[in-house]
Amino acid sequence: MDLQKILNEHRQSFKTRLVESLAAKHSISSDEVMEQLGDSVDNMVGSRYAPLEQVVEAICAVPKPVLLNIMRDRQREDTCKICLANEANIRVVDEKYGDSISIFEISEDSPAGALYQVLFQGAPDEDKKVPLTAIIHNCDVKRVWAGKSVDSSVYASRIKKAFT
Repeated sequence: MDLQKILNEHRQSFKTRLVESLAAKHSISSDEVMEQLGDSVDNMVGSRYAPLEQVVEAICAVPKPVLLNIMRDRQREDTCKICLANEANIRVVDEKYGDSISIFEISEDSPAGALYQVLFQGAPDEDKKVPLTAIIHNCDVKRVWAGKSVDSSVYASRIKKAFT
């Protein structure tokens, strides 16, 4: 799954839903919305997706496997015990692979944290839990996990496959 393609499809789906919502609210067609409000719609979509485009561009520019970790901010009062448990596994992987991989950690509360929704589009709400971790190499999403602590050996096996 190409991360850029996933993001582009999500952006287009969001724009379509936004235009349809505006059309229904103002009792006009989607074409009329784009004629009358097209620049505003494009600006809104662009500003909403700019942080996501930046992080996806950064991830895709890394020539080595990326371990993406979207988790709850450590400073929040409602701590995520699974996120904390998974951190130990990520540290083990980091120690094992060091500079041969790159780890991207993103708070779910940051604008780039919306990448969670992009990777999990269409999933039922009960499946949408933090942390979300993924192995990505050359912009190809190899595997995604959500709502659980993943053993370091599982990460290691997926990373090893990314090298081949």
